[in-house]
Amino acid sequence: MQRVTARAGANIALIKYWGKRDEGSNAPATPSLSLTLDQLTTTTTVTRLSGASQTIRDTFSINGETLSGKGADRLRRYLDLWRNEGLIEGPFAVSSQNSFPTGAGLASSASGFAALATALAAFSRKPLSKRLLSQLARRGSGSAARSIPGGIAAMPLSDDPAAREIVPADEVPWGMVIAEVESTPKAIGSTEGMNLSRDTSPYYTAWLATARRDYKAMLGAVKALDFTAVGELAEANSHAMHACMVATRPALLYWNDVTLRVLHELARWRKAGTVEAYATIDAGPHVCLLARREDLDRVLNLASKLPGVARARINLPGPPATVLEVG
Repeated sequence: MQRVTARAGANIALIKYWGKRDEGSNAPATPSLSLTLDQLTTTTTVTRLSGASQTIRDTFSINGETLSGKGADRLRRYLDLWRNEGLIEGPFAVSSQNSFPTGAGLASSASGFAALATALAAFSRKPLSKRLLSQLARRGSGSAARSIPGGIAAMPLSDDPAAREIVPADEVPWGMVIAEVESTPKAIGSTEGMNLSRDTSPYYTAWLATARRDYKAMLGAVKALDFTAVGELAEANSHAMHACMVATRPALLYWNDVTLRVLHELARWRKAGTVEAYATIDAGPHVCLLARREDLDRVLNLASKLPGVARARINLPGPPATVLEVG
């Protein structure tokens, strides 16, 4: 076997992960719960490189561009983790394609590391359970653990957590409209931002307590398939996380004027009885609108007409990370 291609969907957290419990193992400081999406995907091909490993190094590319610097170093350290665990050996070429903006707050690292971990698992010298694969994906990106099972997935708080499926993708009666706004890659990435919030935000301790309460409540709401309860919790939890971010020093202001416009319009839609939908926002300016499946077209139409929304598209619940081709 010389080449493996895998695909994973980005997941949008309904209960957010913000903060690290242990940077060494990349264990989150909050429990989280998410919905994997079927249209925001990363497809990754991993190719074994021939020759002496001492003279040939790993190579990386994203969307056709060679990756160097900190990005390449991060991926090389991740492959070293697999090599040090005795799972793989030798150098590899990693090529990824994202179907959505990279590094802009739409969980591209989650789908990216989930796809990479799934491809590497095919090269593994030892069999890997879904739980272990989720744990290994988390070591690359905390939220990547949730893209492994797909659907609605929950990751509890522990020293070495893995995500588990709560509701399979085809049984989730909701979806999301992603309202993308014009943006550039984040000046302060999520990992650095989390550390800043931990060290400087006066609301960080309150955020951790809020996230734990919201997680417990969300588990019950999801199991009951109570859309209103799920939506209200998701929106409130998202706002709580961003409040912690804004209070960070320097402030983490990932929103822009279009983000606020979408939030104001969403509140008007609900108040007027136009449609019931709820917002959740990751570490970026894009707004993810949670709605019942039968309302997604209406939400898409409304969101697409808002000034400043560059693109809006429907996402249904996404499947688990999967291997597409082995050769």
